Amino acid sequence: MIVKTISVVIPCFNCIQTIDKALQSVYDQDYKFIEIVCVDDCSTDNTYEHIKTNHPFVKLVKNDINLGPAASRNKGVRFCSGEFVAFLDADDIWFPNKTNIQIELMDKYGLDFIGASFTINTNDNPSTVSQFEIINLYNLAFKNYFPTPSVIMKRNLVCFNELQRFSEDYDLWLRLAKDKCIMGYVKTPLISLGKPSYGHSGLSSNLIKMQLGEISSINKNLKGTWICFFAISWSFIKFIRRLCVVFIRKL
Repeated sequence: MIVKTISVVIPCFNCIQTIDKALQSVYDQDYKFIEIVCVDDCSTDNTYEHIKTNHPFVKLVKNDINLGPAASRNKGVRFCSGEFVAFLDADDIWFPNKTNIQIELMDKYGLDFIGASFTINTNDNPSTVSQFEIINLYNLAFKNYFPTPSVIMKRNLVCFNELQRFSEDYDLWLRLAKDKCIMGYVKTPLISLGKPSYGHSGLSSNLIKMQLGEISSINKNLKGTWICFFAISWSFIKFIRRLCVVFIRKL
């Protein structure tokens, strides 16, 4: 296998309590050809100074104004030198074999993009991949398979919509699938999220904004196709389920 450098972009905002653990999970990767780019999004808790002092090998970029995760990721990619780009959020971690497994699968199947499943607040490190599948546009229309911190993709494909504040990742995945990018999904969890993917703040307004972002992403990328109506309908069914899950968590 030809050695390929992966650049990981980590948007940072007031994450001084979690960034060390996130960065350590990158240092601990079995795959060692990794460049790290942190983009500080106007933190007020000394995150920038902490990274600069304690992680000298990290490329550190500072936004002049708060840009949000989409613009911060795009900006970080401009400082990357790797052939591939990965993403990690400052409160999440990678399992040690994540990048090694994914790069091998990308090489084996000629993938442009790969993501994986996740757990929440665990430190598992699976030794084998239980299941792998190719994902197409129609699969993706009904389910966002790819949590952003699980993704590795060719650097030239990265272009998040900076005007979209919610589900901007799903919008990009749909665009790539529509453009016939070869996308793979590892069903084995390779990352751990520091919080649930929805409802952790307890704010129903955020759930509504996430839902509107998802509907916008589906409509923009599938409008005029037979599947658009069914994908939007299924999205609303999932939204009702999310509301129920959040309600039960509060009990």
